[in-house]
Amino acid sequence: MTPAIRFHRVGKKFKLSPSRPRSFQQILVDRRLRAPAEEFWALKDVSFEIQPGETVGLIGANGSGKSTILKLISRIIDPSAGEVASTGRIAGLLELGAGFHPDLTGRENIYLNASILGIPRSVIKRHVDEIVGFAEIGSFIDVPVRNYSSGMAMRLGFAITTMLDPEILLIDEILAVGDHSFQRRCLERLDALRAQGITTIFVSHSLEQVQRLCRRAIWLAGGQVRADGDAEAVVGMYLHAEAASEMGRHSAHVRSGREGVNRWGTYQAEITRVELLDGQGRPRQLFMTGDSFRIRMYYRTRTPIVEPAFGLAIYRSDGLHVNGPNTLMEGFDIPAIDGCGYVDYAIEHLPLVPGRYELTVAIYNQDATVAHDHHHRLYVFEVYNRPTQWEMGVVHIPARWQHVSNSE
Repeated sequence: MTPAIRFHRVGKKFKLSPSRPRSFQQILVDRRLRAPAEEFWALKDVSFEIQPGETVGLIGANGSGKSTILKLISRIIDPSAGEVASTGRIAGLLELGAGFHPDLTGRENIYLNASILGIPRSVIKRHVDEIVGFAEIGSFIDVPVRNYSSGMAMRLGFAITTMLDPEILLIDEILAVGDHSFQRRCLERLDALRAQGITTIFVSHSLEQVQRLCRRAIWLAGGQVRADGDAEAVVGMYLHAEAASEMGRHSAHVRSGREGVNRWGTYQAEITRVELLDGQGRPRQLFMTGDSFRIRMYYRTRTPIVEPAFGLAIYRSDGLHVNGPNTLMEGFDIPAIDGCGYVDYAIEHLPLVPGRYELTVAIYNQDATVAHDHHHRLYVFEVYNRPTQWEMGVVHIPARWQHVSNSE
């Protein structure tokens, strides 16, 4: 089978100029005095094939090369090395408002985009009402696009791109702009296109969306492919690497012993190390909803501490305080600590839904009024779930569904 998309040892080089000349005189002066522009390779020796009908997610940090790949596929830019080949009509939603003429109305832009894709006017007429209904912009369809809000432009762009029968669909982070209701409808529309066998390349920082939509994922780092395979496995590798890097940075800060906005206390007792452990006692930063989860706080004292209070707090990455238990409030008595040891907080079944979380740990005095050592949101871990087990919110509540039909 001929691949829908093929990259063979592709490289893309950009020249980074420190400034743009503003006059003809400056051009002449810069030509003599300015150092050569620095070269930056956004992609280096990238090879992969995508078969017709596949839905593939591109993941990676900002600057890893994801958007560059989409621009190469859509022929907005050309490769500096290697070969890019594609088969089929390509429709792309690469950035907000791309492809719209601001002085034309939304309706006129529908026909403009269709003509660019080579779709006859007679065909597009059958889709106009469907596009307008999906975009939910009402009478604004006959208003110039320059007067649209960003949300209206995004909804219209998505509706046009996905309803004009593309053979290859490129989506770049655009779903992050819409509200929850529109995101849900977008995901349902992408599900329908996948069922129709449309080849889709999906770029998103929402790893949950990647797992939900894609069976395959490609992880890019530094312009190179780090992993390519099953979406759940590749996302897991990416999250593990990211969380381990984040944990390493935070651990280095804690070991430095410097006070700051994220650490304070008398330091009569110090938390020297924090481990997040799975059910087999192995340190991890990536957990699945329902996993055994144990927080281990190692300490060292400078002087004996009578009846200390150990506490912690879990925050979602957006700052939402999920919970904040401590030994004092829960009646777990520790008569005294002297020297070195550790305290565990064990959760038999982790109830958190997928996302990134930050952990606070602390040692206080017996009535929790004086901090001996407080590490505020210094530790990071990730929670994920299988694509077939999807849930919104903060916590998973164990429950079961039941349906009783009274019809005969």
